[in-house]
Amino acid sequence: MANNNKKYVELIWADKYDRFEKGEKMPIERPNLPFQVVETINKPRIKDLESGLFDPEKVYPETEYPPNYPKDWKNLLIWGDNKLVMSSLLKQGWAGKINLIYIDPPFFTGADFTVRTKIGDEEIEKEPSIIEERAYKDTWSGGIASYLKYMYERLVLMRELLAENGSIYVHLDWHVGHYVKLMMDEIFGYENFRNEVVWRYGKIASSTNKFLCNHDVLLFYTKTANAIFNPQVTKLDKPIKRLARTVKDGRLVNVKDEKGNLVYVEKWEKLIDDVWDDIPIVMHANPEFLDFGTQKPELLIKRIIETSSNPGDIVADFFCGSGTTLAVAEKLGRRWIGCDLSKFAIQVTRKRLLDIHNSKDLMEDAK
Repeated sequence: MANNNKKYVELIWADKYDRFEKGEKMPIERPNLPFQVVETINKPRIKDLESGLFDPEKVYPETEYPPNYPKDWKNLLIWGDNKLVMSSLLKQGWAGKINLIYIDPPFFTGADFTVRTKIGDEEIEKEPSIIEERAYKDTWSGGIASYLKYMYERLVLMRELLAENGSIYVHLDWHVGHYVKLMMDEIFGYENFRNEVVWRYGKIASSTNKFLCNHDVLLFYTKTANAIFNPQVTKLDKPIKRLARTVKDGRLVNVKDEKGNLVYVEKWEKLIDDVWDDIPIVMHANPEFLDFGTQKPELLIKRIIETSSNPGDIVADFFCGSGTTLAVAEKLGRRWIGCDLSKFAIQVTRKRLLDIHNSKDLMEDAK
């Protein structure tokens, strides 16, 4: 489309614009559907079970109560199409309220959305419902163009839900990461792109005609330049030598001793960079393993939540799947909103949340 900015770049796909001569984008439907409350949990029903799940006073003593964390807050786990859910949230006053969004959307790898998981010793295979199957067919019927339309509509709504200090992480792989990057530059602004984080997960496999695919990417954008960012560090097995530095007249300068020699210090930790190769995929031996097809490790989400939110903030995941984001948010004292179109995913997530014991201790042990 014509744009007066000669540096403007935009990704175009079929039906993105319905009136090319006028340059009008396809409108995004914005219904306001009431949420039907199925269950509200306020108090633990079993000792030490559901601790803090819907009652923030169980997580924080009165003296440590997070700021801007209302005592009547209820975390939300919603079953439904996330576009309808987000549109309804916006209509109901949620615009600019969410501090962090993490999503792990489909990677455009095919239309098989059968959920495979294990409950106890029994393996379960859940075929998509009629509602899910219709939604998936709409998403994939037009190939990559229909997928991009699907993602575009949802990312626009997510930006509106983000607070001014908010961040979004979109978890993808090589299939569509490059397309979605251009799309997010348009929606969130190229200047608000922060990182393409590489998560190298250490998969053991083989490949006959190409290099083994062994990483995903997380596209990290912020709403504005004033987003929350808490730098994370990792501990080292042995120290590394680094130049000692200090701030002088607003600049970072090297420290020297009385003889003018540079001073070195030993560091037992280092800042986390944009390549995360210290977090493996969730394997059978991991106690958090649910045998859920798209399950991500809690340590991965923990790093994201601790980096881009503070205690009491609202964290959302609109493709919540097995509930990893919500479980970690709960353990770290964040409020949360999650939804999924799969009723089975909602059931798995609900059980996972209700099974959390001594959550704050669990996250301490995971460091």
